[in-house]
Amino acid sequence: MIRTKGVRVRTLAVCHCEVLTASVGCTAPRLQREFASLPLPKYLDPARYAAYALRRLRKASYNLKAVQTVEREKFVEAGFDVLAGRQRLDAVLMEISNRAFNHVTGTDSVHWLLFACLSLTPWAQRARDILEIGTFRGKTTLILSKLFPDARIVTVDLPPSDPILLSSYGRHDPKIHADHQARRNGNIAAAKARFVEANSFFLPQIAPGPYDLVWVDGGHVYPEIAWDLCNAWHMCRRDGIILCDDVYTHPRGGDGIYGSIDAENVIQYLVRLGNLTASHFLKRENPDWSADPRQRKFVVMLRKRMSQSVDREKE
Repeated sequence: MIRTKGVRVRTLAVCHCEVLTASVGCTAPRLQREFASLPLPKYLDPARYAAYALRRLRKASYNLKAVQTVEREKFVEAGFDVLAGRQRLDAVLMEISNRAFNHVTGTDSVHWLLFACLSLTPWAQRARDILEIGTFRGKTTLILSKLFPDARIVTVDLPPSDPILLSSYGRHDPKIHADHQARRNGNIAAAKARFVEANSFFLPQIAPGPYDLVWVDGGHVYPEIAWDLCNAWHMCRRDGIILCDDVYTHPRGGDGIYGSIDAENVIQYLVRLGNLTASHFLKRENPDWSADPRQRKFVVMLRKRMSQSVDREKE
């Protein structure tokens, strides 16, 4: 009798209006209107529950230990001491937020751990300038300042009136927007970083660098991700490092607003040109975020090769 897409669901419900009237204290016509307005097909659509069952199945089959083994091997291949990096990062996080790093059951991102590992390498001794594209609340800015205390940090985000900024993360709400700005400004001040309010398209004019480390965490879809990675390459010193956040590798990954395959397409184009080497690190080991291939995100580390002839090196 019940169909997922039809009128019979509502008809069946309306037939019980007289029975329900006494218990809820309202008239049958009102109940009819209430039932008629319910989005019942949405909750009875088999595809909805099939998708839910598939997510549960993927989560149940997610082999955390195997994933961790693969990810640790990536750190070793990159020349990182992941245990020492974890200790360094935990010390910083305990100082600024009184907690340790957690991307297994929590929502922390591996880019913090990558920064910590980088800070312990000989390369860090010559890392003088850092660029962050996408300040958000400034927590990564503050972490970078703790890990690289002698570096100059420039962090860039959209001006408060920009419609892209106002349309993301609920910042159209004045209260949320004000809270966001207060937290961001406090972290930037604590980091003693230079804050630039501008669209990242204009970075070569506003803050040309060059930089030893570039963190790309602005727009994650085309065209923003294309010009951010292009600018990052041109503004990065030889032997410099670029890290890019929220990279989907699944062809249908992301929602097209906060992420998509666009970043991976640009990265693979650069790799094919021979300009960069790329290493993909799982953003979170948490199965809630990574069990589904379409939701799985990576932080990609790009190393600019020493032999590049086109460079804006400034000593």
